[in-house]
Amino acid sequence: MSDSPTGDPSAGNKGLVIGLATALVAGVIIAPASILMLLAGDEETAASTCTGPNGGQAVTVVDTGTLPLVPGYQPEQINTAATIMNVAEDEGLGADAQLIGLITAMQESTLGIDTHATGVGDAGPFQQRTLEGWYGSMEDVMDPAYAATAFFTGVTASSPGDYGSAGGGSGNGHIDGLVDIPNWETLSPGEAAQAVQRSDHPEKYLNHVADAQTIMSALSGVEVNIDASASTCDEPLASGDASAAIERGKLLIGTPYDFGGGDESGPSPYGIDCSAFVAYALAGAGVTGLPRVSQAQYDYLASHPVSVEDVQPGDLIFEAWGRTGDRGTADGISHVTMYIGDGQVIEASRSADEVRISSARFEEDAFVGIRRVLNTDSTNEEGK
Repeated sequence: MSDSPTGDPSAGNKGLVIGLATALVAGVIIAPASILMLLAGDEETAASTCTGPNGGQAVTVVDTGTLPLVPGYQPEQINTAATIMNVAEDEGLGADAQLIGLITAMQESTLGIDTHATGVGDAGPFQQRTLEGWYGSMEDVMDPAYAATAFFTGVTASSPGDYGSAGGGSGNGHIDGLVDIPNWETLSPGEAAQAVQRSDHPEKYLNHVADAQTIMSALSGVEVNIDASASTCDEPLASGDASAAIERGKLLIGTPYDFGGGDESGPSPYGIDCSAFVAYALAGAGVTGLPRVSQAQYDYLASHPVSVEDVQPGDLIFEAWGRTGDRGTADGISHVTMYIGDGQVIEASRSADEVRISSARFEEDAFVGIRRVLNTDSTNEEGK
């Protein structure tokens, strides 16, 4: 049900970035005069910030002389978090970038307390490679300020080394940082982190969003609530016929389920999984380009929620069965189905091992939410 493609095998499950040294010393707190207040439920603010997951200015770490204690975290971790936030602000990046940096370090090194080197030389808060021609020395990547600058801005390797055969850069030995990722502002935080890190476990970054926001709030003295979805507020719903999507989906009834199999063009030789299946069905209505995995699809469509009472044929129903996060939570999405009316869905079912029509599971504790892709009209009223 959770459909996550395998990352670049040359990257392992660690990060692939490094940056130039910075004068910022870990633990030194910078406090400009203004502090951005990102308040949960502020509709006016939400409506005006459509340039990225947050689109606002950086959240400033308040200099109180000592960093606050945050339940569940060691002082070393909070110091690393403050450094990451300060580096992002120094680089002219906003709160969305700060969040991306935090969830990356939380996944890669438990926010700086699991920085030991692996067998491929990855080390530091962002697990950046220290082999010849990669990110720098062990001393470099173990410095949170250096490592954070590396994550956000990338680095040009001092020598070709092994990097030329590994990919992941913009050429001339430059290893990409966040700012080098095309249109990174429009990606969800998890997608943006994965674009830099190329992890074997891309689905895990989003598991840390809520905790990262808690830390940002504690360090800034401001309630921080950054939308974890991609910025889709300016994107119109796609016009299209839901019946065309449903009929295309029905062509695959009985097709075997294959984790990671298929895409919007159809099944792989061994079958198709849930997110590829809905992408294939929607292509029948002219909708293409959805993210590949179910979690990313849910995040991408965050600005088009639908209530159970208003569900229509063609709407996507997302579930979290506890395989990629807590059951029934928005950051643990592991399955997606398409509503076809009369209380039924069509899905590539992992448990049934095939594409089938099933009853909608709105009452299950795994149910998370509904998202609309098609600009449906009165022709779909019967599905309500």
